Amino acid sequence: MSNKEYNILIVEDELLVAADIEESLLSLGYNVQNTIDTAKDAIAEVEKSLPDLILMDINLKGEASGIDAAVEISKNNNVPIIFLTANSDISTIDAAKVALPYGYIIKPFTDKELETSIEISLFKFKNDMKLKMESEMFNNFLDIRDHDKEQLIIQSVNGLEKINFDQVYYIEEVEDTSVIYLFDEEVVVRKSLNEVASLFPDNIFMKVSKQFIINKTKVFVVKYPEIIISDKMSVITVDGQYKHLLEDINGELDEIIDVE
Repeated sequence: MSNKEYNILIVEDELLVAADIEESLLSLGYNVQNTIDTAKDAIAEVEKSLPDLILMDINLKGEASGIDAAVEISKNNNVPIIFLTANSDISTIDAAKVALPYGYIIKPFTDKELETSIEISLFKFKNDMKLKMESEMFNNFLDIRDHDKEQLIIQSVNGLEKINFDQVYYIEEVEDTSVIYLFDEEVVVRKSLNEVASLFPDNIFMKVSKQFIINKTKVFVVKYPEIIISDKMSVITVDGQYKHLLEDINGELDEIIDVE
């Protein structure tokens, strides 16, 4: 992609500085999408038309700073941002880190410094977006059950895990994760219980409470409102609304031992 295909937004509240930057960009072969002087207007401009890159002055007139604008813009948009500032002190740099900028240029700067920063930022951003897309596609592909092999390959907190359905005893939701209990190990995934449930065959795995899903073939005995899991001898309490589902495990309801 040639320079002329890149649209760059300038956010700078000093008129002469903004004019100099625009002149430099044009001489380097870039397109200038617009020149904005406040954080509020910068956010509005991005919502109207997403640029390929933003040159953002940290200290803008008004209540919001360039850092504030960058953080807000990054919430809903993927766009590389390079901060411009006359301050090179560590406190300013540390404050800017929260916005995860792709570059940081100290004023005054030369055209060559500007071009180098822009090209490196655009290259890194393009590569980051490619990796992000590949990762999302990869994870979506992996989190699909294989009925023929009766197994699942899933992304856990420790990396990729291959799980055979018949080795799973039960699944528990713990805060913002779900723990898949095998006989002698646990697999933790950053998914809700419902998300994990969709990956397992529902003719074998049954939700018995807001917190637990069990493998029906691993039940040792049902003593309502509790289920005891074989081998591990774990005791799981069944929510009342799921009592009728226990027919699939222990026959008719009147065959279930009721200890309420």
